[in-house]
Formats: sequence, C-alpha cells, structure tokens
Amino acid sequence: MASIRRELGEDAIIVATSDAPGGGVQVRAASDQPMGGDVMEAPRERAERIHSEIVRQRGDDADGIDRIIRALGFHRVPDSAIEALARFCEMQEDGPAAHLLAQGMESRYRFAPIEGQPGEVLLFAGAPGSGKTATLARVAARAAAHGVPALLIATDCERAGAEARITELAEKLCLPHALADDPRDAEALVQAAGDQLVLIDAPAANPFDLDDLDMTAAFAAAAEAEIIAVIEAGTSPDDAFEAASLMASIGACRTLITKADCARRKGAMLAAGEAGLAYAHLSASPYIGAGLAPATPLRFARTLLDLQDLPEDAMLEGDEA
Repeated sequence: MASIRRELGEDAIIVATSDAPGGGVQVRAASDQPMGGDVMEAPRERAERIHSEIVRQRGDDADGIDRIIRALGFHRVPDSAIEALARFCEMQEDGPAAHLLAQGMESRYRFAPIEGQPGEVLLFAGAPGSGKTATLARVAARAAAHGVPALLIATDCERAGAEARITELAEKLCLPHALADDPRDAEALVQAAGDQLVLIDAPAANPFDLDDLDMTAAFAAAAEAEIIAVIEAGTSPDDAFEAASLMASIGACRTLITKADCARRKGAMLAAGEAGLAYAHLSASPYIGAGLAPATPLRFARTLLDLQDLPEDAMLEGDEA
C-alpha cells in the first residue's frame, strides 16, 4: 500500500489482486486524483499560466507556441501533457506550429504502427461502439493489399449482431473467418492458422469492469496475442486515460485511436499516450477501405491543430461555449 501511494498519491486504493505468472502478486490500484498531478491548479489555469510565461519571455517569437497551447487547451488535453509539450516547444527554434508540436510529441510519446506480418496475432479490445470491429477490418484490408493472408476471429458471440457483422466484413474482404466462444476455441484456431496474420475481435468490454478486463486478458493469453486498445478520439480525456491505464494493466502496449473525423475535442488522443501506450494508427473515416493511417507525430499534431475556427480565447472557453 505504501508503494502504491508513493506512485499514485495518498487517495489511492487497491481494487484487485491476483497471482502473477511465475510467482509474486499482481496488484491493480486506482486514484481519484487528477491525472498528471497538481491537485491545487485546474488544467486550464495551468495552461493559462504557462501560456503567459512563454509569451512574456519570447514575445513575437511565441506565435507557434501560442497556437499550440490554445489548441491543446481547447481539446482538454491533460494538463501534464500541455505543460510538457509547451516547455519542450519553448526550448526549440521558432517554426511552424505543426512541426513544433510534432517534435514535442515525438519526444514524449511512442509511435509504433501495426506491420501486419504473417504469423502475427493481434487482439483488438475496446468499449462497445468504439469501432474495434471496423478497425480490425481495416487492418485486414491493408494486409490483404500487401499480399499477407489473414484470418479474422470473432469472440463477441453473445452481443446481438456481432457475429453477423464480422461475417459480413470477412466476406466483403474475401478473407476466412471463424468464431470462438471461449479462450480455448481461440487458442485452437490460432494454432491451426499457421503463418496467417490472425486478427481477433475481442468481446466488447467495459474497460472499467474488472471482469470484462479479465475476459479480454484470458482471450489474449490463450491466443498469445498482443492487445491493441481501441479508444475513441471523442472520449473524455479522464476516461481515456483511465481506460488506457487499465488496458495497459492487462498487457496492452499499443493503442489505436478511432473516429477522429467526428470528434470536436480530441484530448483523448494524448490522454492514451499519457497512460504509456504507444500509438499504432489513427482512424478518421467510417469507410473500411479508407481512413486508417499509421500514427506519426506530424499526423497527430496536424489533427490537433486543424481548427480553422478556433476562437482566440479557446483555451479559456467554458464547456458550454
């Protein structure tokens, strides 16, 4: 408990414990403190203070940084990220805002697009409606375009329409598909897949429900699959940070951001990185054959700065504005 409170603060609690593989104990903990730390200063107050300091120090040379801070504040990016990115940009030579922000993001986050190699096993996990099934189909389409054979496996057999959805997508892509009612079925299908790229559509899971997380982890362990956390760009940053952290606790290392085309505020994009997940891809289209782009610092920076009608006081505007 002392170790956890050193990491998460005095309000941290233990929510679950379990035996760890190979001995030891795994502990899941949570805290009600705001992410990134300073409980005495609200995010927008912190952003305003940093903004004022940089403008005062750099004067006319702060135009790019000014745009970056206003945009990040508008998106409700976590205050820890705003401060770190602003401080990084402050130390760079003045330049286009997108390039400054991209350099800052490259220094703070990891970017690791999905390669889609033969024999790779990926499990896409996310909340209901997050777009994980469509995302899986997009990854399969990219693999097929590069001549990589893929097998689609559906595990969400209880949710209405889920089985029909994966079947329809597989048939449209002319790819084989299979159903797995439980982790043992998934394990058998993966073993029989040989050198195919295997893409598993995990059961829709509430990332804040430990039973759902355990089920996702069980499928991943049985199939020896890497968990890809699928997170909507329009999710509230606090929820995205906690969901990404909990996904990381069951082994997820990468995230894929979806629905960036229909989210006005996209603070969740950076909240997932603040939780330690590497970025794989960014989805910005409802169509299976388009809209899935490899995650790069410059692509993320341009997405966050692409606000033609951003008001001058965007950093300080209220939620009702």
